[in-house]
Amino acid sequence: MKTLDFRIRKVHVNTDAEKRLLKRQPSRVYVNEEVLIELTGGKDGGKAICVEKAPTAASVADEPPVRYEATLWKAPEKLDKAVTQMYDAFRESCGYKLGEHVRITTLGGSIPNADEIVLKELKAADQEADPEPIDPVDIPGWEFLLSGRLSLVEHVYAGLVFKNLFARGPERSFVVASVNGRPAGNARYLDRKTVVKIATEEKADGAEAAAPGELKVTGIRGLDTQIDELNGLLGDFTTDFTFKCAPSYPAILIHGGHGTGKTMLLDAIAKTGWGTVHRVQFKDKLAEIQEVFQKAKLQQPSIILIDQLERLIDKERNNRGAVIQTICEALDDLSMETETTGQAPKVVVVAACLDYTTDVPDDLKEPGRFTNEIYLPLPDVAGRREILTALNLCVEPEREQEIIRSLSERTHAYNGKDLKRLVHKVRLIGHKRIQKARSEAKAKTNALEINGEQEAEQQPIPDEKADETTSPSYFTADEIKEALRIVRPSAMHDINLKPPPIRWDDIGGQNSVKTSLRRAVRLSNESTEVLKKYFEHPPKGFLLYGPPGCSKTMAAQAMATESGLNFFAVKGAELLNMYVGESERAIRRLFQRAREVAPSMIFFDEIDAIAGQRQGFGSGGSKGATTSHGGLNVLTTLLNEMDGFEALQGVVVLAATNRPQALDPALLRPGRFDELIYVSPPDEEARKAIFKGVAARREMNEDVDIDKLSRDTEGYSGAEIKGICAVAGIAAYDSLVGGGIMMRDLEMAIRNQKRQITREMVQGFEEWEEQFRKY
Repeated sequence: MKTLDFRIRKVHVNTDAEKRLLKRQPSRVYVNEEVLIELTGGKDGGKAICVEKAPTAASVADEPPVRYEATLWKAPEKLDKAVTQMYDAFRESCGYKLGEHVRITTLGGSIPNADEIVLKELKAADQEADPEPIDPVDIPGWEFLLSGRLSLVEHVYAGLVFKNLFARGPERSFVVASVNGRPAGNARYLDRKTVVKIATEEKADGAEAAAPGELKVTGIRGLDTQIDELNGLLGDFTTDFTFKCAPSYPAILIHGGHGTGKTMLLDAIAKTGWGTVHRVQFKDKLAEIQEVFQKAKLQQPSIILIDQLERLIDKERNNRGAVIQTICEALDDLSMETETTGQAPKVVVVAACLDYTTDVPDDLKEPGRFTNEIYLPLPDVAGRREILTALNLCVEPEREQEIIRSLSERTHAYNGKDLKRLVHKVRLIGHKRIQKARSEAKAKTNALEINGEQEAEQQPIPDEKADETTSPSYFTADEIKEALRIVRPSAMHDINLKPPPIRWDDIGGQNSVKTSLRRAVRLSNESTEVLKKYFEHPPKGFLLYGPPGCSKTMAAQAMATESGLNFFAVKGAELLNMYVGESERAIRRLFQRAREVAPSMIFFDEIDAIAGQRQGFGSGGSKGATTSHGGLNVLTTLLNEMDGFEALQGVVVLAATNRPQALDPALLRPGRFDELIYVSPPDEEARKAIFKGVAARREMNEDVDIDKLSRDTEGYSGAEIKGICAVAGIAAYDSLVGGGIMMRDLEMAIRNQKRQITREMVQGFEEWEEQFRKY
């Protein structure tokens, strides 16, 4: 955006072509060709500009000058660089005199289209008194007539006059009062598309009397901290404050998960009534985005709202770079004005997206752009209580506080939309109960009438009860419980993997492993006050390691099932198969989501795939180390996230690996994986428990000796023992003898099952355990 000062000269209109041009584009402003290139960067005319009186020493203390919109063109005659030409009608409507100095500022882009043009009636110069107001019945006819006159004008500006028009009654004259809501606007008229309206006196008076609203968001419950922060930033646009140092334009970005209230906050800002609201939609074209910022700057005070910013600048968008650059330039323009004047221009820009870290490119995070970010977390217990109270749950008044308190404690991971869906479902269930009661009462009454029983009048269904079925009722605890079962938190829909219904009893032996994991669950649910009595930083990370097939994954699944924690599971190999950068983003989003829906558990299976020793990355390193450069980025991201364990209140991080020797030692330091749990091959008692568990679910012959089987399977993993039982079942089915699985079937399966766990393998795990054991 560039600015230069000029002295006004008259445009000479002599030829018919010049007269037609004056009629079609009366808001043209002409300058020297060199100046045109300097201001717009090219020789093509038609760029949008604004014109204002050049400031003087005497006008510094006055109100800011009015900016009139126009278009800039190369002058048809030779001009001095310090001179500009305007048509008389446009110059007079702006209140400029020949010889006066004006300042021209480029807006970027071409003249916008006219969505709406509002005209008001003028008193004709030769009339002694104003004519009677237009009859409301006649207004459509006048608007149609004016539309026809406007169709002859290509560029319509506020102040354009149409004199001595006749439709019905006396002749009338009109002036364009506003273009696209701007009292100094200029836009391209589109026949049959631009809306033409006549402002009545009542509307005009009301518009002048209407005072701007206060730029402050109120009346939203459950987001008190975020609302205070937002109102503090909005206050920069309404407070007369001169900065002592170079200020920064306060653009605002609101981010948070689905349903946390981003769109609701944007709508609340729009409803303040402080300024004209402009919205940028994710499907808008580049020219439309430029036009929104252009309109907002001219029509101050104004508000620009950008919802779903991540979709507006999606990586799949062909012109993504151009869109980002356009937004950057627009914010830089506002920031430059802030630095120049020491006051933020009255143009509020607020955007919303899911994740500030991953969705907003670095260019938009530069100073003066979207540096003011407000994070909307999932509501905590107090926030959910506030939201539920505002939703008017309609329960028994004497139990309302108790029910809302209980429900707010049972709805962790629910966002505001989820709670609305929950209350809606409760109402549907309650309505169904009432409808059923009405139907049953009506059916019983009809049956009595049909049977002709005289005592029907004395039946125990009095009018009072009939009134109960037709009057509003209260929701019951059972209806709320049923709604909770149906409506699940949407925060868990995308990356949550519901664990299979495996319980501790399904895992034979491994008592020390179960004890450690149960303790981890208790720690995740313990209050901060209690934990501080015993720990500075309570353990949050637990690594399960041991030979394959020894129930490491089953232990994690049983932990998730028995504890009721929100369960997030991911395989390390799956992360490395993602596109470049997506693996790191997936890990960051995983930890963020787990924090939001705590108490929760993150389970990394095959963690060695993404957490190999760093000296092996890209250089062939040590044996067994991961060599993918992408894996190094994933490991770095994982280490950074796990550094914040002290902030992971209510989150347990669990990992499993068959190759602990390949893990980077940085993962094993205190503050990351605090507890290393060795899941050894099952001992004799554990093997006996596995065989008993299988026997309880299948038909076993009386000759099966579980004690002997547990001795014969020494060194086998739990998975191999289950495989032995599966092979024996097939043999028993094929034999057609009946009587279930026999001892000979199991013994044959043991002989054919090769042990995968060698003594050397076990010894390696034991040596590693000795090296890294923490207690």
